[in-house]
Amino acid sequence: MQHELFNAIRNTCILCGLSCLLAVPIGAFLAILLVRTDVRGRTFAWLAIGSQLTLPLYVFAGGWSAAMGTQGWARVFGPNLLPAPSSLSNLLAVAIVHGLAAIPWVCLILSLGLLWTDRGEEETARIEGGTAQLLRFVVLARLRVWFAASCLWCCFSILTEMVVSNLYQVTSVAEQIYLDASRGSLSPLTYLAAAFLCVLPILGTGIGWFYCAPPWQAVIARVARFKPPPIPLGRWRLVTTLAVQALVLGLVAIPLASLLTKAGWRPYVDPSGATRFGWSWERLTTTLVESTTLFRQEFYWSITLALASTIVAGAVVGLLLCVSSRRGYRAGLSLLMLFPLAIPGPLAGIIVIWCLNRSTPAWLGELYDHTLAAPILAQQFRLLPLAWLLALTVLASIERGTWEQWKLDGGRRWHAFRYVVFPQVGQHGFVAAMLLFVFSLGELSSSILVLPPGVTTISMRLFEMLHFGMRHQDSGLCILLMLIGWLFSAACWKTLSER
Repeated sequence: MQHELFNAIRNTCILCGLSCLLAVPIGAFLAILLVRTDVRGRTFAWLAIGSQLTLPLYVFAGGWSAAMGTQGWARVFGPNLLPAPSSLSNLLAVAIVHGLAAIPWVCLILSLGLLWTDRGEEETARIEGGTAQLLRFVVLARLRVWFAASCLWCCFSILTEMVVSNLYQVTSVAEQIYLDASRGSLSPLTYLAAAFLCVLPILGTGIGWFYCAPPWQAVIARVARFKPPPIPLGRWRLVTTLAVQALVLGLVAIPLASLLTKAGWRPYVDPSGATRFGWSWERLTTTLVESTTLFRQEFYWSITLALASTIVAGAVVGLLLCVSSRRGYRAGLSLLMLFPLAIPGPLAGIIVIWCLNRSTPAWLGELYDHTLAAPILAQQFRLLPLAWLLALTVLASIERGTWEQWKLDGGRRWHAFRYVVFPQVGQHGFVAAMLLFVFSLGELSSSILVLPPGVTTISMRLFEMLHFGMRHQDSGLCILLMLIGWLFSAACWKTLSER
């Protein structure tokens, strides 16, 4: 047991380092070029990047496994280019999947930091040392706090999620918690490792970033009302545009094209009687139809669970906003939201089991065994912090003068939603609710241990299927979840562009 835990701690540290090395430079490259330069094609690039924000980790793993996995097309055309499956190659695969999944988030986080500019300081740096000195000593220097947040996010999924490590059979701390819970032998050492390696680092870094970063309300106001002056690329504009579009297309199109290839791949017999393999639209259409019809029960439970979890998270956050109207109270609640976020997903499931799986009172056992109460409660460890952040974002986008005028007119607090919030940011609230729904639809690590008997969600079914390699139906399900990501990205772009 101690040897397994030592390997889990070692693998977790290695995965965090490799993920940061992959995601942070690429995300910074994209963020700087898309926010601070006059590169072309920014709308498409942001749409493509936004489509990846809501994708579950197992969809990333499925998409890249369809390309580079044991049954991927890359091994067919270049069998000697990729290493054979081993403990080292699996460790690298987990780090790459986590890093690729973190790139869109790193790009988004650093884009927020790039909005904090000083035009006079930038002009002085450009005159004295040119664009290179401007980027090195002004633009990048102002991103230290945001680089820390980006590294924290890269490590966050590794410290709290076990999906990818389970698929590739690489032991991490979160995976060790899940394995111990599945075997019914959770060691106290595992709790200590989760506390000191997962919970405390996330809490410490998050609290430090909270006090060093600008207020969130000021960040949102900056996003809504400020556009930094673009740095002209001159003769490098075409080359940079091609590089950005190629990178974005590579991140988005390779897994999607690989899944489409897998979904339409079929055997056939040629005129000579030999068995061949090829791709057809008919097989692709059949796969997509099967993915939506054969898993109707799983889609039903997933949608029901996502709706209920979204409603619960929204109701709790709404209640917290009503009782914490003062700014100091909301700052304290923001810090408090870091605690459920820092708990590894399997450990959240264990906490829910400890709370609900009891013989007395009897109604707790009924809730645990015969309702969706347990997975709904487990998902709140992820949805509540996200719902709180989205609510603060929506409220921060309302003009300060509107609130002040409402208070001067003697308006009641309970009427503010109807006459102030909903008319100005009702559409933003709908997009935020949709984001919560999509995240809940794909969530797995927190709820995998507490799904009641007879309930199988689409995330659970797809997770089980991915253990056996990429085939038709699991490829079709991954394509459908990617389509949901694109629809969400388009909805966000439409809402923000109208704003």
